Amino acid sequence: MDLQLADKLVFISGSTKGIGRAIAETLLQEGARVIVNGRSGTADATSDMSGPGEVIPIDGDLSRAEDAARLCSEIDKIGPLHVLVNNMGIFNPAAFDEIADEEWQRFFDINVLSTVRLCRHFFPRMREQEFGRIINIASEAGMRGLESMVHYSMTKGAQIVIGRGLANLTKGCGRNVTVNSVLPGPTLTEGVSQWLKESAEAQGKSESEFVAEFFKETEPDSLLQRFIRPEEIASVVAFIASPLSAAINGASIKAEGGLIKSIV
Repeated sequence: MDLQLADKLVFISGSTKGIGRAIAETLLQEGARVIVNGRSGTADATSDMSGPGEVIPIDGDLSRAEDAARLCSEIDKIGPLHVLVNNMGIFNPAAFDEIADEEWQRFFDINVLSTVRLCRHFFPRMREQEFGRIINIASEAGMRGLESMVHYSMTKGAQIVIGRGLANLTKGCGRNVTVNSVLPGPTLTEGVSQWLKESAEAQGKSESEFVAEFFKETEPDSLLQRFIRPEEIASVVAFIASPLSAAINGASIKAEGGLIKSIV
């Protein structure tokens, strides 16, 4: 299937590794011009990326207002943005009563305000050009409210609500602009891979044994019963980014392996 993404200009925040990098590599294979972003060293991190499309590295810490404004200005100079993927985010398990105010603020600044700043800049421009895709990489945690990461869950729930609210602003405008959220479940990023290796070794188990026990004991509702690969999330995002997905707007698209039992 031709996703009609050739020559589309895409920006993916926090895309030098993990899910963001997988999305960048997938869209490159579709021929998109992909702006890859990291806080620093982005050019080096993307030196091995290749495909029919074009890689454009840009450094910038989107949790800082001045850096976000500079980055948005640089993107405007490259060309009109067609697809915005709000992927930048942090997570860290922590007991609720041990999370200080400063940590709540740090999570909000990085996970939520980065999304707000980019949407505030590019959403009006997408409406004016009569095409645009905004995709928030939220999480199933934004719907489930994980007790081990309440602060993280709060930020992901906020991203989902931001996405729906912006989608409401596209109603009846006759423009091909959509705003959606994708909700990954437990995904095998570099950090998770390292955690799996260390945890399995500490318990004297193979990684496959550890993973099986993890899903049986910690995530028994998962229908997949394994970690999702980043490229599997990227495939979902690629379709939502495509002009072919115009009928999907204001949606929370679950790509969490069946953890959420609700049918809505």
